[in-house]
Amino acid sequence: MRVKVKGVDAYGPPCTFEFNGKKQDGVIGDSIASALINSGEYGLRNTEGTEKRGVFCGMGVCNECLVNVNGEEGLLACMTQLKPEMKITNQRQHISKPNFESEPEIEQLPEIALSPDVLIIGAGPAGMSVAAKLGNAGKQVLLIDERKASGGQYFKQPATDFQVSEAKLDSQYRKGKALIRKFEKSGAKSLFNMKIWGVFGPEKFLGYDNTNRYVITPKHIVIATGAFERGLVFPGWTLPGVLTTGAGQSLLRSYQVSAGNRVAIAGNGPLNLQLAAELIRAGVDVAAIAESAKLFNVKNLILGGLLFLRSPKLALTGVGYVLTIARAKTKILPGYVVTRVDGKETVESVEFKKLDKSSAKSFKIDAITIGYGFIPSNEIARALGCDHEVHERWGYLGAKKSFVGSTNIPNVWIAGDGSGINGAQVAQSSGNLLAYALLAQEGVRKSLSDRLSNLVSNFQLRNQLGFQKVLWKIFDAPILTDELAEEETVVCRCLSISYSQIKAGISDDTLSAGASKRISRVGMGRCQGRYCSPVIQKLIAENSGCEIDERSGFAPQMPIKPVEIGVIAYSQESSNE
Repeated sequence: MRVKVKGVDAYGPPCTFEFNGKKQDGVIGDSIASALINSGEYGLRNTEGTEKRGVFCGMGVCNECLVNVNGEEGLLACMTQLKPEMKITNQRQHISKPNFESEPEIEQLPEIALSPDVLIIGAGPAGMSVAAKLGNAGKQVLLIDERKASGGQYFKQPATDFQVSEAKLDSQYRKGKALIRKFEKSGAKSLFNMKIWGVFGPEKFLGYDNTNRYVITPKHIVIATGAFERGLVFPGWTLPGVLTTGAGQSLLRSYQVSAGNRVAIAGNGPLNLQLAAELIRAGVDVAAIAESAKLFNVKNLILGGLLFLRSPKLALTGVGYVLTIARAKTKILPGYVVTRVDGKETVESVEFKKLDKSSAKSFKIDAITIGYGFIPSNEIARALGCDHEVHERWGYLGAKKSFVGSTNIPNVWIAGDGSGINGAQVAQSSGNLLAYALLAQEGVRKSLSDRLSNLVSNFQLRNQLGFQKVLWKIFDAPILTDELAEEETVVCRCLSISYSQIKAGISDDTLSAGASKRISRVGMGRCQGRYCSPVIQKLIAENSGCEIDERSGFAPQMPIKPVEIGVIAYSQESSNE
């Protein structure tokens, strides 16, 4: 459903496209995903059975929104821009078999060698902050990202073809735009729509985009890859129309499209309340919000006062979300969790239950967003050999780093959520501190203004980290992984492997996620175990009695992301010369 967001005066020019032979209307600036959801089309990828999958993560991680475009297979609808007269069809589970009777024709992309002083992977708040400061200091900086533009998940901007009155946009848009402009004026170089697939030590990275292959040999590497949302396994979570909260927000903020006409929201944390308020302001019918934390009590009132002391603006913003929800008379269900979603082909209804299962509530809906925490995108850091540790509360694996971002590997730095989930404000401040520390290591003398700015960033980061600690005391709730799964609930979305099939492949001798993979094939799909890994680790730990540690998950491996074999073959050929 196309909606109107304050500050976006007009969408891009209209265009038409086909989906499964049926003509549909879109606008220039849409992604394929936003255009299809606006047209009411949720089922995109076919499974081996009769089911379909749809947009889930909205950021190119889950690979559930694959489509066939003009005969080209396996394109991600969430990451591919809509173009007029595209012919789009559902993607089959398996790519067409090549004709082995003749030599396959593989287009060889030209290879470009780059040797920047600093390679920054990820163009979100952390990456842009580092790039801007290093660029202004005269360093040769290359910032890369898989997306088509900078901003990351938090500072995502309206599509470039939309007409925008910047002054009318909310503060999050404006703050993001200010950082983007600062980065663009710094002299730092950037490459978008680019994936890093190979990591061969901190001195060699292999990547590609639609037109070139890249061999990048930097002096320093800054990992600012952010995070992706945890999956919560429950009956119906693979139905088209079930999206992460981040995907729902991307549709709204970048493309002015609602995930549905009547949307439910479930999860744990302030992002869910923010999305609910933004949808309500855009005129969307939000059926209910199930928040697993018990928000409304005296303890949280006191903690809210502490938040206000830490950051009055952020605290008042949160209060504003709650007031918007209250004015719309939308139900907030504290202490409730989503337990099942039902529908024949797409979402039709949802059931919420209290965590103690004392009561349940059901709603008729056509879409639901879920947000039960985040997992750092740590594949590159793990491949480089950076030390990691298991987060005490959330159970994710985060990279160990110093306060300023250095790691145990020389010249490898980490900024933002790749080491621990603390949000965009912390990411931006950590990026500033990292840039100062890197310049100091390079022997660049700081001016008086630089030293003062460094002190301010240091104070801001410590204050923001304190804010996050108080915030998550307010949103304190049990961390759920597989507690809601039934025997036939799909756990491995990519290969449709059920909870019972996974458990059947775990014995006393199964002591790692890799061992489970070899038995049941779980984790062998295109998402490479990013969503099923927490369930596998928990089951193995419970069965073996061993605690989850740095080596419990799937081992990092190349390619880091799915890549055409031709890119790997020609890159390897080049490396051997």
